[in-house]
Amino acid sequence: MSRERLILAVESSCDESAVALVREGGEVLAERVASQSDLHAATGGVIPEVAAREHHRWVPKLIGEVMTEAATLGVANEIDAVAVTTGPGLIGSLLVGAGVASAWAWGRGLPVVPTNHLEGHFRAAWLRSAGGSAASVPTLPAIGLIVSGGHTLLVRVDADGRSERLGGTIDDAAGEAFDKIARLLGLPYPGGAALSALAAGAARGGELPGGLRRLPVAQTDGEYDLSFSGVKTAAARMALAAIGEPAASPGRAAALAATLREHPVPAAAAAAIAAAAQDAIIAALVSRVDRALAATPGASLVVGGGVAANVPLREALGTLAARHGRTLNVPPVRWCTDNAAMIGAAAHAALREGRAELQDPARGVSVAASWQFGAGAPA
Repeated sequence: MSRERLILAVESSCDESAVALVREGGEVLAERVASQSDLHAATGGVIPEVAAREHHRWVPKLIGEVMTEAATLGVANEIDAVAVTTGPGLIGSLLVGAGVASAWAWGRGLPVVPTNHLEGHFRAAWLRSAGGSAASVPTLPAIGLIVSGGHTLLVRVDADGRSERLGGTIDDAAGEAFDKIARLLGLPYPGGAALSALAAGAARGGELPGGLRRLPVAQTDGEYDLSFSGVKTAAARMALAAIGEPAASPGRAAALAATLREHPVPAAAAAAIAAAAQDAIIAALVSRVDRALAATPGASLVVGGGVAANVPLREALGTLAARHGRTLNVPPVRWCTDNAAMIGAAAHAALREGRAELQDPARGVSVAASWQFGAGAPA
C-alpha cells in the first residue's frame, strides 16, 4: 500500500457514541461524539438499556456525518478498514456498535478490526489533529496508566507492543470513586470534574469532619494494586459527621443518599471532603506509578482515560516523571474521555505490530464485557 492506511473507527462501549476517521500515525481527519451524560444525569449513573438504545440512534447518524466530511476531504473512497470497540464495556452497547460497524463494513466490502477499549485509551497519546503534529510522540517501552470511571489499570508496554499487566484496582475504579463521592456531596453527574472544581476552593491543612486530617487509602497485597472503596467509605463517614451524625454507619447506599439529600453537607465541609478525597486518590495512583517507573529504566509514561483530564493528577504525574527523568505523555482533554479516534489509533498499532488481523464482517464480530489489555480479541 503506497499511502498510509485509513481507518473508520466506531466506539460505543459505555455512554458515548463516537465515530472517527484516523490515518496511520494518529492523524484525525474527522470525528464526531454524541454524549449521553445529560440523559443519565437524572439517575446519577448509566442505565445500560438506555445507553444501548441511544447508540442505536446515534452511531449510524455519526457515521453519515463523518462520511460526509470524508467526501469533502476527498478520502471517502480511501478507507481501508473499520475498527470497532468490542470490549471491555457494557455488553448491549458493544453489540450495537459492533453490529452497525460490521454491517457498514460489509456493505462497503471492507474488513473489520475488533479493538480493545483500554488499548484505545493508551494509544490516545499518539493522536494529532489533521495537518498538525503531536506536542510529543510517545516512545516505547512505556508504563501506561489507564484511569477512568470504569477502569484503573497499570501496564508495561514493550517496544514491540506486547504488554504486561502490572496491577489495577481490586474494587472501585478511580473515576467511579470520584463519581460516588461527588454524589454524596450533592454534585451533578458525572461527578469527577465537579468534585475537582469544588476541591480547588477548599482550605487545606485543617482538621476534616470526623477528626481526620486526611483520608486513608487501603494497602493491597499486590505491589501495584489499588483499592478505592475505603476512600469512598471514609468520605461517607466524614459527610455524616459534617451534618452532626458522627456515630452513624454509612449503611446502605440508598439510605445514605436519602439522609444526605435531606441534610446536605455544608459548603465548607463539602469542599474539604472533596479535596481530601481527590488528594488520597491521586496519592495512591502516583505511588504505584512511581514504583513502576523505578522498576522500568528508560520507560516513558503514558496516561489515558477520563480521569487523566484531572489537572492536579496531571501536575502530580508530570512532577513524578520529571523526577525520574522521563517524559509524561497525556492526550488533550477531548481525547481523554471516550472517543473513536483512540480506537482508530489502537487498531493501527495492533495491525502494525502484528497483534490484530483484518476480519471478514460477514463472519460476525464477537464482543466481551471483559477483555484484558493486550489479550487476543474475543472469539
